[in-house]
Amino acid sequence: MRYVSFTVYCLSFKINWRLPCSVLVMVFFIFHFSFFTSVFAQKQVTLGEITIKAIRPERFMVGQKVQELDSVNLARFRFSTLADFLQFNSSIAFKSYGAGQLTTISFRGTAASHTAVLWNGININFPSLAQTDFSTVPLAGFDLMTIQYGAAASTVGTDAVGGSIQLRSAPQFQQKGMQGMAALRLESSENYTGQLSFRLNQRLGENWQFATKTLLYGSIFNNNFGAESRSNSKGQTYNFEPSRTNQQGLIQDLFWQHKNGNLYSVNIWLSDNNAVVQPDQLLLREIIRSQAYRTVAAAQIGSTLFRTAMVRDITNYGKGENANPSRTEIDRFIGRVEHDFLWTKNTDKATNLKIGIEAVHFSGRVDGYGAGVKKENRLDLYALFRHQFNNKLTTSLNVRQAFVSGYDPPFTPSVGIEYITFRSIKSQLTLSANASVSYRVPTLNERYWLNLGNPDIKPESGLNKEIELTWQHKHSAQTQSKVSVSAFHNLIDNWTYWNPNTGYRVENLQQVLAKGLEIDFNVKSLIDKYLIVADLRYAMTNSSQQKLFGPYTADIIGRQLIYVPRHVVSTTVSVSKNNLSLTAQQQFTSARYVTFDHSGRPFPPYYLLNMILNYEFKTPKTKIDIAIQGNNLTNTLYPNVKKNAMPLRTASLNVVFHF
Repeated sequence: MRYVSFTVYCLSFKINWRLPCSVLVMVFFIFHFSFFTSVFAQKQVTLGEITIKAIRPERFMVGQKVQELDSVNLARFRFSTLADFLQFNSSIAFKSYGAGQLTTISFRGTAASHTAVLWNGININFPSLAQTDFSTVPLAGFDLMTIQYGAAASTVGTDAVGGSIQLRSAPQFQQKGMQGMAALRLESSENYTGQLSFRLNQRLGENWQFATKTLLYGSIFNNNFGAESRSNSKGQTYNFEPSRTNQQGLIQDLFWQHKNGNLYSVNIWLSDNNAVVQPDQLLLREIIRSQAYRTVAAAQIGSTLFRTAMVRDITNYGKGENANPSRTEIDRFIGRVEHDFLWTKNTDKATNLKIGIEAVHFSGRVDGYGAGVKKENRLDLYALFRHQFNNKLTTSLNVRQAFVSGYDPPFTPSVGIEYITFRSIKSQLTLSANASVSYRVPTLNERYWLNLGNPDIKPESGLNKEIELTWQHKHSAQTQSKVSVSAFHNLIDNWTYWNPNTGYRVENLQQVLAKGLEIDFNVKSLIDKYLIVADLRYAMTNSSQQKLFGPYTADIIGRQLIYVPRHVVSTTVSVSKNNLSLTAQQQFTSARYVTFDHSGRPFPPYYLLNMILNYEFKTPKTKIDIAIQGNNLTNTLYPNVKKNAMPLRTASLNVVFHF
């Protein structure tokens, strides 16, 4: 009877349901391990004094490079956008049109549509483009962030070809009462940012705890660097394209927790971003207004998670007087159910299994698609399995099968291993490796755009392999360090290409190989009451086209993709004592090619230096953070995406009042 009801549901979802071998394997996998772990999970579901209620997907990313950032790290740079923060705190490259302007990501040599951005478990990439404008994401709105490197389709889903960025809100039940925060940033380029937030944590009777966070934020970017052209030391001349941007939004988090551990939450994120290029030139003016309405409701009942979400993305694009802007409005309705199984024999041996199902319905009203509403349905089945054999060896095996209206996405398994090859009182050497299949479902633009879209476009698919060696050493009671070296190889097939030879009609023409090396070094030391924290990250990335797809494409085979730097180095060094701290950020980015065949002059390499001097005034009930920040202190003149210069040297005053 269960199989009949499931079949009826599948037919009602209007997807071409076929059962390839991958689905049968997955069904067997889920059934087998569900039975296995449910038998043992009844014996022991606690580890120490902590009852396991939910397991984050990152736990199953064994063998993959995962960078965790907590609220302390995020709060230090609360005035930054997500793009600004990641630029100096990761080895990821970005393509930007300027402060407050469109900023997209290039993760491990992939395109902007190859990074999944998740907010409280929901992919928030714009469906028509499969990408996020990182200049519109305020860092202050989130409590936890995870940067996951490499393909993660089995755990995250579509778009996670180069990696994923995961943003979360977290309750703070341990704090009691209300805390408030008011913040203001004044920048010399006539850019301004304001934030106002409140947290409330209290008990509701004997059985419930309640926590809430409200954040109101807004920014005005005037980018006043003058309109005249500037030349660098090599005689290269760049323009400063006038632009203005207004950003505003609201983030509201609500949490209720019962004494039995069940957790209920509602997360709301409303944003409105209006960017104007050439505001004083009517004929050249471009206006892009993007609005997003996101709501997620979740219930963690025992080991089962129920999550539902509604997301509406609206974009209006116009030129000149903007009398009749082109409008894109896409709604998403999301439902997900996950269940966790846990079997622990002792502190050194444990088995975790997460099984889940997610359904998504898309409804798009887009001028470029013609009349009517375009609809699409998707369904994902997945199982994530992790087994810790002992205190040295851990493995994972994850599988996912996606179903999409009119498409057949590939079966996406991944396997990972982590082994501690050496351990002593002061040192530990860990070897990890992972191999995973990835996919990206075609965007709505690629499917439905009039004349240029292709309803027969295929999903992209890739095979990512990576290996990492990590050395941790405790030099003394005051000093410890960590260094890791990672190598990756990611071959992506059916890479979509808006082909100029066919009037820019989209086609599956490219095969791209992204490979590289990453080095991360961290040291913490306490010397005479001075806390010193230093991070250094280096990435070497080779990303190139691998096969011919036209008579004139031989010249681009093996050449670095445009706007993808081969070398990126970033460092952050912080020195603090008592209430005073000084932080220096540096970044070096190598030359970037702007043509596929590397003809013409590439964008030159550049070096950036930022510094922040911070002081805290504390009273029993309040705290005031005052910071003086300098960006691009070397006054480097450089372009990023097109022949327009990025911001020059700026100074800002940042004030945060906690009460």
